[in-house]
Amino acid sequence: MSEDQKEKKLLFDRKKLMRSRVRAMTYNIPNFIYEHTAQDLSSRLDEINRDFKSILILTKNKNFISNKLLARQIKDPLIISPLSLSNQKAIMIEDEENLPFKENSFDLILSDLMLHASNNLKTSLEKIHALLKPDGLMLCSMFGSDTLRELKGCLLRAEEQFEEKVYPRINPFADIKTAGDILQSSGFKLCVVDDTTIKITSKDVYQLIKLIRSMGENNYINVDKPNISRNTWIKTSELMKDITPEEDGVISTFEILTLTGWKYHADQPKPLKPGSAKISLTDFFDK
Repeated sequence: MSEDQKEKKLLFDRKKLMRSRVRAMTYNIPNFIYEHTAQDLSSRLDEINRDFKSILILTKNKNFISNKLLARQIKDPLIISPLSLSNQKAIMIEDEENLPFKENSFDLILSDLMLHASNNLKTSLEKIHALLKPDGLMLCSMFGSDTLRELKGCLLRAEEQFEEKVYPRINPFADIKTAGDILQSSGFKLCVVDDTTIKITSKDVYQLIKLIRSMGENNYINVDKPNISRNTWIKTSELMKDITPEEDGVISTFEILTLTGWKYHADQPKPLKPGSAKISLTDFFDK
């Protein structure tokens, strides 16, 4: 089998993904989603009483490390990005699925809105796990399956009306249960996965697409398909406004999954055995 044939079997086209990311650097617009994930990961770190010495950050957000709390918590991180982050001392690596570092190298690995673009989430998490030192921590934010559900539904309905064939237009993302199962099966301990739903209001569907493109998240599914027609876009915009008539604009959902996992160490706390609790739940209820 040729390399081209192998590539076509992948869910995501890495060349399309890289073009999307490079194009994203031409945008300079406010991004509440990036602000949210940077602040959220910072807050989670602030709750951990631990000094991390060797730190790896995977991000395409040029402002990620400028978060004040994060800057105070993290000293001299190694920043890896698929892009040239002009205001950061970052190492540019186009393929973040193959990081050129030795195993057991880092105390802390932060991944900010990167792993949802992995063609094999389990393999990517296993590699991150291998890079961590024993008792090392990974914190990862990624888009969840509810992301852009309004745009996905409206685009599908509009394309069915104007085109002979419909195509997958919104990148698929893992749901919270799948992400949790994969995290646990990748070797991590003390695993936690939770989600946050962010509602973004845009003036119209075109402003929403601008936001998506500014994150390099336009469609990179490995399927050949024609461009979306003007009629389909106009109908999509109408449908988006129809489902949020009370709003001055269109509402879009972004679901952020946050994965927390530790690499095993003998001194880590162990979960209690069933039946070992010293306090009964019935003690908290009125007799």
